[in-house]
Amino acid sequence: MKRKKLPIPLILLVPIVLLLIVVIAGVYRFSLTDEEILAKFPSQQMQSDEVVNQILGLSTPNPWTLQVPETSAFSLLTDIDQVKQVASGRYDNGMERGHVYLLYQFKQEQMEQGVLSKVIVPFAVSNQGSGVFYYLGLFDWDTARQRIILVDSVLLGDRVQVSKVEWKHPIEVRFKQHAAGQAMSESPQKEVTLTCETAKINQLNCQ
Repeated sequence: MKRKKLPIPLILLVPIVLLLIVVIAGVYRFSLTDEEILAKFPSQQMQSDEVVNQILGLSTPNPWTLQVPETSAFSLLTDIDQVKQVASGRYDNGMERGHVYLLYQFKQEQMEQGVLSKVIVPFAVSNQGSGVFYYLGLFDWDTARQRIILVDSVLLGDRVQVSKVEWKHPIEVRFKQHAAGQAMSESPQKEVTLTCETAKINQLNCQ
């Protein structure tokens, strides 16, 4: 009398089927070229930040942010006026809220081996008060993270009028400030020239 062969248990069939699927998928993968694989997926390009691209001519998805001096708040530059060459953004520091204005018409760039290294740009900060405080900002271009960072700033004054920024050796900033006894509501009349050095890395030394 012949004995009946027992069927292979189902639990043993599962790993065998999975192994066959892996082998077939591997053979199919290596039969395709890289171009054919990429063609099966839609190309997704990172959207370049408009402010950074317009001001620096660089393509990066990282926005231009800067820390508002003497606060822990950061401002995200979202708007740009190409006619006035001013980029702007809001900031919120608890009870204090305001705007930041980047006067990029005066920007000065420093290159290293043909690659952007540092940028000097004056910017203004206004809040709920009547003052508008102007600063000279030193920005560093982080090539690894593809973003622009404010590393140092120097106060120019309240409601000054910047007329020229040159980055030679030293950095020279020309602006008008209010003379002693002059009303702040009037246009500033006193000519001032500020010279700055970047003697230390990422630090402005002005006088």
